[in-house]
Amino acid sequence: MIHHIVMIPGLNDQNPLQKKAMRMIPKLWERFGVVGHVVEPAWEEGESFGPKLKMILNKIDELVNKKYKVSVVGLSAGGSAALNAFRMRKDVLGGAINATGRLKEGENVRPSLKWAARNSPAFAESVLMFEREVEPRLSVADRKRILTLRPLWDEIVPSSTVAVCGADNRVMPVLGHMMGGVCVCLFYGGEIVKFLDRWL
Repeated sequence: MIHHIVMIPGLNDQNPLQKKAMRMIPKLWERFGVVGHVVEPAWEEGESFGPKLKMILNKIDELVNKKYKVSVVGLSAGGSAALNAFRMRKDVLGGAINATGRLKEGENVRPSLKWAARNSPAFAESVLMFEREVEPRLSVADRKRILTLRPLWDEIVPSSTVAVCGADNRVMPVLGHMMGGVCVCLFYGGEIVKFLDRWL
């Protein structure tokens, strides 16, 4: 059975150039035997994260109802959304990936969550939901099904806010948030799919 991956992009996901770039990822990862589905939360539209999470869950449910194997991958701001969705559908999903995404508010870090989410209250809500409600409820087994990826240094997402205790937390040998995202999309697709396949 073919593995389907729900992919959630980061902030500015309605920018035409970013939309085009994000739509290329499923095509790049086809060679690993997966089918990608991009779900755009439209981060800067609306105040609440709830409708955006519902959109992601609806896509997961649609694919699961078709008897597909399904996993979830979040890029940048999509990372917290992916892990929030994973917690709510962990019984039907394989694994979950946080690729360069902020999962915690962080203490004495720059940029602050308030600044990072200045144009998207929904993003701040997603991060705080994961930190306060979801992560404390993750079991040891749940955490093993999560992979996080971050660059050596990230000017946008503080490194201390990316990892999940008990998960497979990896550091990529690149510098900068953009290069981290590029590295994930171009060079880590095979590793991501291999990790996710273990849990299906």
